[in-house]
Amino acid sequence: MKFRVLAAVSLFLVLILALFDAGVTPVATAANNGNGKVTLNGNVAPWLSQATFTGRSDPNGRVTFSLYLNLNNESALQTFIHNLYTPGTKEYRHFITPDQFHALYSPTQANLKAVTDFLSANSLKVEYNPANSMYVDASGTVAQIEKAFGVTENQYTYNGKNLRANAQAPTIPASLAPLVYFIGGLDESEQLITPYIRTGDNAPPGEGYATPGPCSTYWSDHDATVSPSAYQYGSNLPWLVCGYTPPQIRAAYGVDKTNLTGSGVRVGITDAFASPTIVQDVNLFSAHYGLPLLDSSNFQQVVVPGTYNFPENRYDPQGWYGEESLDVDWVHAMAPGATIVYAGGQNSNQPLDHALIHLIDNNMVDIITNSWGITGEYTKNYGHIQADEKAFMQAAAQGISVLFSSGDDGDVAASRGLAMGSWPATSPWVTAVGGTSLALKDATGAKSEWGWGTYFSGLQGATISPNDYPLNFPGTYSTTHFAVNGSGWSPWPPGFLYGSGGGISLTFAQPDYQKGVVPTTLATSTTTASGQTVTFSSPHRVVPDVSMVGDPNTGVVYGETYAISGDTSIDAGCTKLTNQTEYCERRIGGTSLSSPLFAGVLALAVQANHGRVGFVNPALYKLGSGNGAIVDVMPPTSPTALLRNTGTATNPKTTLRTINSVPVGTSGQVVEGADSSLRTTAGWDDVTGLGTPYVPLLVQSLTQ
Repeated sequence: MKFRVLAAVSLFLVLILALFDAGVTPVATAANNGNGKVTLNGNVAPWLSQATFTGRSDPNGRVTFSLYLNLNNESALQTFIHNLYTPGTKEYRHFITPDQFHALYSPTQANLKAVTDFLSANSLKVEYNPANSMYVDASGTVAQIEKAFGVTENQYTYNGKNLRANAQAPTIPASLAPLVYFIGGLDESEQLITPYIRTGDNAPPGEGYATPGPCSTYWSDHDATVSPSAYQYGSNLPWLVCGYTPPQIRAAYGVDKTNLTGSGVRVGITDAFASPTIVQDVNLFSAHYGLPLLDSSNFQQVVVPGTYNFPENRYDPQGWYGEESLDVDWVHAMAPGATIVYAGGQNSNQPLDHALIHLIDNNMVDIITNSWGITGEYTKNYGHIQADEKAFMQAAAQGISVLFSSGDDGDVAASRGLAMGSWPATSPWVTAVGGTSLALKDATGAKSEWGWGTYFSGLQGATISPNDYPLNFPGTYSTTHFAVNGSGWSPWPPGFLYGSGGGISLTFAQPDYQKGVVPTTLATSTTTASGQTVTFSSPHRVVPDVSMVGDPNTGVVYGETYAISGDTSIDAGCTKLTNQTEYCERRIGGTSLSSPLFAGVLALAVQANHGRVGFVNPALYKLGSGNGAIVDVMPPTSPTALLRNTGTATNPKTTLRTINSVPVGTSGQVVEGADSSLRTTAGWDDVTGLGTPYVPLLVQSLTQ
């Protein structure tokens, strides 16, 4: 949905900007009510003012929620982490253990007991708390929660979802005010979290749908002749890539120029749910591309403790299976010697965060990649953002690298009313990985790489002759005529489809490592959906930090098991497994791909270092762009486009896809990255960050 803009900026955005102009993480503060109770400010969902009330929540409905406790000595923790990643200090890379973290910074057992006693006194059941005591899971009915916390639980519609939320900030006893800063689960903001994986008509093919041809093994090895000529793109255009394979991607980023496999390294992946066929699927994929098979020695699935009373059908577990397959396939492809630990939340609500915390607090992995997030920042309860921040700091203290995809919706201005980065990638304690478009020229790994911003146009009245197509393309592809309303191309100009997420954080001040690297204009201003400039009084965090291939039009293949469709036929290019299932490899992309790729790169660095490299942002920004270890991504020198069949072999529906460049009018002018505000430029930019890794030199740099 778009916000209605009043005068310059909507009233809601005015309030948001006023709150965050200081560029400081908002703290859920407590206000004394004078009756022995305090109000936890920052505990009401920001989206509530844009939602539609539909009625009261069922008082007998069962809800699981979490109380989050303050750390001890948090300022000391921040100082320690700063020194931990500053060469020359006595703390440099002297990572601590979870036990050391608990002793120094975790909430005390006395504080934990005070919270659990309060819950029990209000007939709320204590379900679970982790070893770091950062939160307590509890459950109760809506009526019990309303009484305990002085809130009214209502039902709302927002962003196409039916959500429960507290209408007021909760209250707690004044004695708990120094201990508790946030209550998670009083609203269902987490339903707004989605995997960053492209699905739908204009995205990569859906379930059981092989990539329709024609398509290219390499960039432009299979072209088409288009008449009339396609805007400024000419008459000969390449068909999109069928999907790059592990050998191609490894060559593109120089992985094969090392002798590293990630041996001895543990890479964590967090998603919602868990695919029941993941091991089978990855092993079929691995056998196809000469990778080691998964077994109990190199793959583990973790069920995070806790009780969660959420209806599964509201969270679409099947919709997450592709995400898990993609993540595991490509961490494994980049670092085939690494052990993969998959932690699946029981849904996309609080368990997603708890799965991440479980990996950190049990020190189970060296690196964690996360391919999920929320569109923008202010739809997330800011108390919950604080809770995640504390977990990210624990990871940094223990030397665990935490990566998040930057998102696939450009600057999100169209959906959020204001250009901004997306949470959790905007956290200053994580490495945000953006997406690129990748054109591999041949088997040697020669390439061009641009910032990912995809634009599209239908072809009306155009004639397309395939000229050539891969030998394995099923069926025939004849000359196609589109006769709709006369001749010409439609729409004009091409419309933005999707692209790498990036932009400014509304929440966080500029971290030290970005100072002097991120251009001041990008760190101090943003724009509304209508293009008006909004200026901040001080620099803010901007994302992404680095990037790798994410554009699904130049994406990769991955394998997954699907149910056989109703006609019982096996889809082209798929393998029958049972009478009900088939295994298919299809093209996919999104920054859901970019993050596990970079996790694989860091796994090689950890192996070479013979130990963890930890929070890598300070080291990456010290390197800067264009140094050989990080390759600066530049805009295309001329308008670049390809063709895609979004239909089938027998019923093609061809669209033109432009790569990070949009022709404007008929003047020949090209605007780079016109997905509202993001631009690919020389040096650091808000599409690709510092750039892409050249693995041999980056590994060397991170191990010095």
